[in-house]
Amino acid sequence: MTIQFADEITTEDQLRAILGTPTGRAVDKVVTTLDRHCRAVIERSPFLLIASADSEGNMDVSPKGDPPGFVRILDDSTLAIPDRKGNRRADTFTNILQNPKIGLYFLVPGFKESLRVTGTARIVRDIELRESMAERGSVPELAIVVDVVDAFFHCAKCIIRSGLWESAQWADPTSIASFGQILADQTNAREPVSEVEEQLRESYARNLY
Repeated sequence: MTIQFADEITTEDQLRAILGTPTGRAVDKVVTTLDRHCRAVIERSPFLLIASADSEGNMDVSPKGDPPGFVRILDDSTLAIPDRKGNRRADTFTNILQNPKIGLYFLVPGFKESLRVTGTARIVRDIELRESMAERGSVPELAIVVDVVDAFFHCAKCIIRSGLWESAQWADPTSIASFGQILADQTNAREPVSEVEEQLRESYARNLY
């Protein structure tokens, strides 16, 4: 059941009456090609989030992580992202086949600003490209090539508020159930939690690449 509220914003006029309009700098900071500042972040980023949607607008956000520079800059308007071993859900890939529009969010640990990139995506298997993105001797089976539409830097306020890079502000991870327990509960696993956790340890040790 959808929770009902008495005071919802339903038009942009209502929204702007509260928030106002963006400053000229906030609008003007958008670039349509990857300049040296965008390149500097992408080349140093070990982690990004990919937002995609299917033909009906159902959204997905998937994380990607690898050694810094794993996202290849092919030219000022083109990026390539290797696909590593995973659970074979392929949510991003199936979305791209239905709707090529994509959003990328790059983070560099310790750097408080972040980089947002939007564009259109293709799934490619060119061997030269895939071999250039090999890691630990493992060549990815697929790559996502993104044709950049625009990019801009996101200010540091959300990172500062969250204390994301400040270890003293981090929550105690032991207060959250183990991933093995979570999977056992959510999948109604028949095997004991200890066995699920051992399977995870094995996967992390042997199936990263």
